[in-house]
Amino acid sequence: MKKILKLLFLSFVLLFSISCSNSVKKFKNAFKEGAHYNNIVATFVTTQGDIKFFLYPEAAPVTVANFINLAKRGFYDNTKFTRSVENFMIQGGDPTGTGFGGPGYTIPDEFANWLDFYQKGMLAMANAGPNTGGSQFFLTFYPADWLNGLHTVFGEIKSEGDFLKLRKLEVGDVIKEITFEGDIDLILSLNKPILDDWNTILDREFPKLKKYPIKPLTAEQKMAYMEELDLIYEREEFDNSKEFEWYPTKMIRGIFNKLGNYTPREPVLSN
Repeated sequence: MKKILKLLFLSFVLLFSISCSNSVKKFKNAFKEGAHYNNIVATFVTTQGDIKFFLYPEAAPVTVANFINLAKRGFYDNTKFTRSVENFMIQGGDPTGTGFGGPGYTIPDEFANWLDFYQKGMLAMANAGPNTGGSQFFLTFYPADWLNGLHTVFGEIKSEGDFLKLRKLEVGDVIKEITFEGDIDLILSLNKPILDDWNTILDREFPKLKKYPIKPLTAEQKMAYMEELDLIYEREEFDNSKEFEWYPTKMIRGIFNKLGNYTPREPVLSN
């Protein structure tokens, strides 16, 4: 009897290991085709060193386009961080250095249910209420879930090393410039009509800013970008219409259902 139980136990462990391995492979393969147009990285060149953030135009397209446009025109060059709250965040993006400045226009809020403040190192827009963002942004030191649905999140710290430099930032530290990796010209082209309007205001309010031309969007570019979004949102294992769950946990839930008609309110692991 003991040998049978031992054999069953070993069989379960083997099944668990194989299923986990297959699930991990599926997870990796789902993201093997990496994002191309949405693979944007912003580097804050500061007095505390270079700090890199992933940007998410697929979650906040207008916000990211506005941020890139301002940075490429030199709006953020040599500006200072103007506000910091201990164990919470540090804020910048005001050319006046007072904490009350902006670009002369406001941008709409953008929220995605998969991008939030439940983790540290988020890049988000400062505002004075709904749809009042402009140029000012803040970087979080700790999770701040109470801000979900109130401030647009459009970026995330790239690495732990970047986060350590982020934590060193203080009021008065300078953003020398912000540089980018990735196809930022496409992101600007996708939002050209509204950026043209905002650039008209910038030219009037800040006539010494650099010029950065925005090319018209071609039909081919738009089609390629939509295909890219399909890769991000509609992968078979991870689309919004399906729930992904490790096979062993799915099997355990099935056993519980048979024994006690019990189903957890949420899947053990979902996307």
